[in-house]
Amino acid sequence: MLLNGLAAGCIYGLIALGFVLIYKATEMVNFAQGDLLMLGAFVAFTLIELAGWNYWLAFLGAVLFMAVFGYLLDTVILRQVIGQPQFSVVMLTIGLGFIFRAAASMIWGT
Repeated sequence: MLLNGLAAGCIYGLIALGFVLIYKATEMVNFAQGDLLMLGAFVAFTLIELAGWNYWLAFLGAVLFMAVFGYLLDTVILRQVIGQPQFSVVMLTIGLGFIFRAAASMIWGT
């Protein structure tokens, strides 16, 4: 029981740390951060299972893919809302999260 509580507390702490780091770096609240991690994990899974890459090469491939994807997402979509109210940024990232989850469901299944 105590270990379960400690594990859950550590997970919540890591999630909060992720939100704080992203906010301090970009001054935007990004509620799609977990969905971006999910996409990276699915890309790595695809590279390992379908392309036959070894684990470390697939890890590097997924990191590079998500770096390019994140850069494009930032320049094409997120930078367009700079100067808008913070609520619009929150709603945009929540909407992007829904889109990423739907795309993952269509590509990799539920």
